[in-house]
Amino acid sequence: MRNLIKTSIAIFALLMGVQAMNAETKRALLVGVSDYGNTMEDPNKWANISGANDIVLLSPLFTEHGYTVTSLVDSQATHAGITNALAELAKESKKGDTVYIHFSMHGQPFEDLNGDEEDGWDEALIPVDAEMLYAEGVYEGKNHLLDDELEVYFNDIRNKLGSEGQLVVVLDACHSGTASRGDDDHIRGTREGFTRSGKDYTPDRTQETNDYFAVASTENQSPVTFIEACRSYQVNREVRDVETNTWYGSLSYYIAQSMKDNKAVGSDEWIDAIKTGMANNRRLRKQNVVIEKSE
Repeated sequence: MRNLIKTSIAIFALLMGVQAMNAETKRALLVGVSDYGNTMEDPNKWANISGANDIVLLSPLFTEHGYTVTSLVDSQATHAGITNALAELAKESKKGDTVYIHFSMHGQPFEDLNGDEEDGWDEALIPVDAEMLYAEGVYEGKNHLLDDELEVYFNDIRNKLGSEGQLVVVLDACHSGTASRGDDDHIRGTREGFTRSGKDYTPDRTQETNDYFAVASTENQSPVTFIEACRSYQVNREVRDVETNTWYGSLSYYIAQSMKDNKAVGSDEWIDAIKTGMANNRRLRKQNVVIEKSE
């Protein structure tokens, strides 16, 4: 009888060990910049925004939802800091895991370098150490975080997650609006393209009317969902929480509201709640959330 009990305990421990090995791990990387160092509100430099507020708002919510959270804010959110964190995230990811990546910062169109963009412009996120204007021999764009560069990290993560995993990427940024505060402040992005040839950024608004796009996948890659705060030519406005008088990114704020209502991150219900919240905010009436999902 004693041997039977010992055997049963051993089997139970083994099964629990296997279950733990197969358990889903949820990881979140949250990146936000508020302080771009523009104390003089120079229109040729990046305006300070509320990106770090977004991370303060979201981090405890993701922890409550069972995520292991890594946060980079302000001086931590350099190009090297972000790419190192993405590389580490890819290294840690395993089959069946869920990964959430969130960017709250400025965005900017960046003159295409390899000819893969029909309109001649890449999309770029703006780490804290990226400048707004091209200056030969001074700043030539090395700290801009281009969509081509991000795609490499995202594909690496998707390959590690496998078909049973999930990747969600949120971009609470834009490359429209104005980088100076002006009359309509709390806006992310700029209409000034980053260009070495002097090319003007003039988006064709008539061509971009779709808010849903399919993302290509290869065999054994995880499904992926990208959520962007607005179309490429639109202004991404921040919103104010009236109870705390705190400004947040519009997309980040409504993600937080949906999580407070216990919507599962990445689910259709979660996405619908975010879109509904933003659609009902009059400040965001000219802003369209863009969804990209794998087929």
